Amino acid sequence: MQIIPFKESSAWREQIQLGDAIFFLGFTWNALNEFWTMDIYNRNEKPLILGIKLVPNYPLLAQYAVDGMPKGEIILQNIVNTKDDVKRFDIGQKFELIYYFEGELENITGT
Repeated sequence: MQIIPFKESSAWREQIQLGDAIFFLGFTWNALNEFWTMDIYNRNEKPLILGIKLVPNYPLLAQYAVDGMPKGEIILQNIVNTKDDVKRFDIGQKFELIYYFEGELENITGT
């Protein structure tokens, strides 16, 4: 398990190692509709998936079958057990963006 660092800026990118590969993750706050989106780029900054809406407690990558994607799973984990929606400054406070290494999530959930 690896917590993905999150900044307060409304739009930004970071380079990060997920599993055995380097990726670039881009994040954008949609002020009109009040939600975050995440873009995933490979190490050469070629887009793999753009505009993944960050919703809590849901596997964000499972729905995509794209070559070169991280082998694990990313979940926006609710860490305070509230039913709140994700607000602009909640990630890092009420929610953590967590990367689960390949096979790790299945070992936790038993599925």
